[in-house]
Amino acid sequence: MFARTALGCALLAAPLAVSAQAVTFTVKDGRALLVGGETELGTALSSTNLDATNLVEAFDELCLPDPGGAGSRAGVSTFGLSPSETILPAAGKTGEARIEQWRSKSATLTVWTGDEANLKGRSIAMPSRATTTTGSYGPFKAFGTQCNLVTKVADFAAAKSVTEALTARYGAPAKLVVKNTFADGYWVAGNMRINVNVPTIRAGAQPLHLSAQALPE
Repeated sequence: MFARTALGCALLAAPLAVSAQAVTFTVKDGRALLVGGETELGTALSSTNLDATNLVEAFDELCLPDPGGAGSRAGVSTFGLSPSETILPAAGKTGEARIEQWRSKSATLTVWTGDEANLKGRSIAMPSRATTTTGSYGPFKAFGTQCNLVTKVADFAAAKSVTEALTARYGAPAKLVVKNTFADGYWVAGNMRINVNVPTIRAGAQPLHLSAQALPE
């Protein structure tokens, strides 16, 4: 009985492998970068029940002050994240890429510390404002050690409240554009940049991308 229980605990702690789903990084200018074939943020997510202030607080506790260490804090995050390794299959001369992630019903976390193994040439998408830029990994690439949180809120009005909560927490933004259907911008503290990207959607729950990005000195 003891051996069976120990095995069950080990299985629960092991990362769940997920194939053929995109991972989300941040490019040099702060936009979201989806790698792996998807073109929309958070397609499989449900809306979080966190209000804007608590959402930003949970993001801060997860991703700062060291974005690269967010994985060690994921297990106690308010988002209820569990380990989930995403597998991007081999294609042509590009080998299989295994990327450590953490997932829940309402959020995904991806940490990037500079490992580009088997990412070059993969299909990418950058949803921003009312457009989506597509191409391949290489010209558009992840930049700086980073913690990427993708979640969903009830609607665009709730997403606008998140931008206000970010300003309340981090001070005046270096750049912030909020229109009727999209929002994006960033805040700077030392060599740390906090980015928000809320692309236009047609209807329903609003996906948003928050990232903390340690910029090279």
